[in-house]
Amino acid sequence: MSRRKLILGVALLVAIAGTLVFGHRTRSHIRRIRSENDPIRPWMSVPFIAHVYHVRPDVLYQAIRVPPRQHDRRPVRQLARAENRPLADVMRDLEDAIANTRRQSKGP
Repeated sequence: MSRRKLILGVALLVAIAGTLVFGHRTRSHIRRIRSENDPIRPWMSVPFIAHVYHVRPDVLYQAIRVPPRQHDRRPVRQLARAENRPLADVMRDLEDAIANTRRQSKGP
């Protein structure tokens, strides 16, 4: 009888571990998909956008024609104001740079 309990206990632990592992993977995948489909917001900084969309920050700075600075955490709204450009134009340039990078990474 104790051998049967041991087997059931091990099976229960394996089932719980499997549930936790696959639940974590599913949650991570959903968070990644959700964050990649979120639009760029004016409060986001260029390094944050680069991290979320998996694009190098220098590519994004080049797209909006702003020289990159060390530890630059200024939001997009502030960058647009500093460059005397409409916020919508800066955000569109960032979105275009992200789309171009994704197209190039997929290849032919």
